[in-house]
Amino acid sequence: MAGGQPAGGSLQLVKLIDEHGPALLADLRDRGLDIRDLWRDGSGLTPRYVLWLVGQLPESSAFAASVRGGAKYRSWTLHNHLTAALVNLTVAANYQRAGKRPKKPPIVPPKPTVTSRNRARGARVMRVTDLPGARKVAGR
Repeated sequence: MAGGQPAGGSLQLVKLIDEHGPALLADLRDRGLDIRDLWRDGSGLTPRYVLWLVGQLPESSAFAASVRGGAKYRSWTLHNHLTAALVNLTVAANYQRAGKRPKKPPIVPPKPTVTSRNRARGARVMRVTDLPGARKVAGR
């Protein structure tokens, strides 16, 4: 803080630290940064810089898992979700070819936790009919 004024991004970073502090600490430590340097004179670390780094964290980071609902989401990257869907579709197709009813999918990915904070941020549920051109196909 220079001259008693908060640095750019201070409020946003405080909110992130309140909600996802341990995950941020772990991810930044893995990148050679100590978040405590924000409060040390002469460190050169600013809230805006930390926010920029947080914005570039990969989807497999502890922070991304924390945002989705916790540590159980850490291994569920987009690639893993697509692989699970592919396995489930293959199993269902094999049951269909055999003339049997498909059982429960063998791989059930966890769904992100919907909290009141997520809902307050404007989380939106989209239906297939909301997609452009979906009504044209449905109304043939």
